[in-house]
Amino acid sequence: MHTRSPATATATLACALLLAACAGGGESTSISGASVPVTVSDPTASATESSATEATPTTTASAQDLGVATTAADPICGNATVEGDEQCDDGNDVDTDECTSTCELAACGDGFVQPPEVCDDGNSDDADACSSTCQPAACGDGMIQPPEACDDGNQADDDTCTSKCALAACGDGFIQPGEACDDGNKVDADDCTNACALASCGDGAPQPGEQCDDGNKVDTDACLSTCLAAACGDGAAQAGVEECDDGNQSNSDECTVACKLPTCSDGLKSGKESDVDCGGGTCNDCNKGKACAADTDCVTGACVNGACNLPTACKQLKSGLPMTASGVYTLDTDGDGPKQPFDVYCDMTTDGGGWTLAGRSRNTPSNPGCAGTDNFNGFGWRTAAGSVNDDNQAYALDVAGKGVAFTQILFGNHAGTKAFAGSIYRHTVQANFIDVHINSHYSIGEPATVQGACGGGTTNMFNWIGFTGNTSSFHFRDVDGPDFGLFPTGWRSCYDTCVGGNINGLPGMIFVR
Repeated sequence: MHTRSPATATATLACALLLAACAGGGESTSISGASVPVTVSDPTASATESSATEATPTTTASAQDLGVATTAADPICGNATVEGDEQCDDGNDVDTDECTSTCELAACGDGFVQPPEVCDDGNSDDADACSSTCQPAACGDGMIQPPEACDDGNQADDDTCTSKCALAACGDGFIQPGEACDDGNKVDADDCTNACALASCGDGAPQPGEQCDDGNKVDTDACLSTCLAAACGDGAAQAGVEECDDGNQSNSDECTVACKLPTCSDGLKSGKESDVDCGGGTCNDCNKGKACAADTDCVTGACVNGACNLPTACKQLKSGLPMTASGVYTLDTDGDGPKQPFDVYCDMTTDGGGWTLAGRSRNTPSNPGCAGTDNFNGFGWRTAAGSVNDDNQAYALDVAGKGVAFTQILFGNHAGTKAFAGSIYRHTVQANFIDVHINSHYSIGEPATVQGACGGGTTNMFNWIGFTGNTSSFHFRDVDGPDFGLFPTGWRSCYDTCVGGNINGLPGMIFVR
């Protein structure tokens, strides 16, 4: 260790000289520098001799000869002279310049802060507040110091260590690999989720514009795959809540506007129903006046102008209610028009059924001979006569006046009832047959045999139906000449000349359809 004071060194040397002198008794020894002259008095000399006036011989000896240890002078740090192992000596005690108070060159890590150092903690540890380069620890210096989690020596925020020396993480406000966004918050209800993904329907976090977001693409739960809250009418049936959902506001299909399956007691015109809880083939038939789409929708068996009403013909009744038995029924040929309803007899079995009775002779067969004239005025197809319920009297329906439309005519005998007995024939005629043939002689050609047959080639008697010159009458009888057709007493088969037939003189019936 260097001695810092010159005065202290001089005092030490003086003490050494005094000690050497004392060791020689009365003799004096002088030491100067490294070579110390010593005068030694002979201890055996007497006092007289010592006091003699002649010169006393002297002996000069070095400190080494005297057995005094001697060393070279130690370097003195601070004397402005570089000595010994000193690296420097600037003659001062200042540690903050280029030479320290221990005469060592200033260096980072010596514990003293010298320019250009900002700090010097006397160590080379980079993990404390002062780095091994004597600079204060800072984010971006490439060294991890508390409280840093990382330090990659750059100011980039898009890598694994941010410019704040924090490990990259979703929510740090910086977009790193694997992140689509990072808004620096933990709010899922904005444009960037807590998973650092761009907000989208199905990410499980409702954002502006979304009513809900359950994180799935299932449409049968409370939140649709469109992020709208499930509701009746959205087209997706919500499990456990809706029976159905067809996405429209119509009850006239398989799902009502209440998202329930249609029933015949829901108080709605639903499903295939033609009116509220009736018709459509799924519910009970509708009563008169209710809406309908087909005859089968109605209790009356007739759908007229879109509403259940009385049938316009026996054929319509047969169509609407196929199991309807033959009997007397009420028709209304113009629905709710000016014509009044009326009773008719309907044959629902012969030749497919649906036939309306237009004329019937009384149940008393007359003389089968030809009558010269017809004296039964008021009896006929247009003028009508008799009662439909009285089988003992002749009956004719005013088909034209009542507005009964037809394209087929059915002929045959009866045996006292309204049922055919014997041969039955069918003619097909043109529409508006009555209007076309009024005031004209008309022939409808060879009939088709429905049941039995007319023997002897006499079917030609049915080729002609009649003739009339009377504009107020049109019927199956000839009023102007030899008789032909149906009379109160039975069939007449004569036209111009009598032509006999096996139904001559028998009670007969005419039906139209």
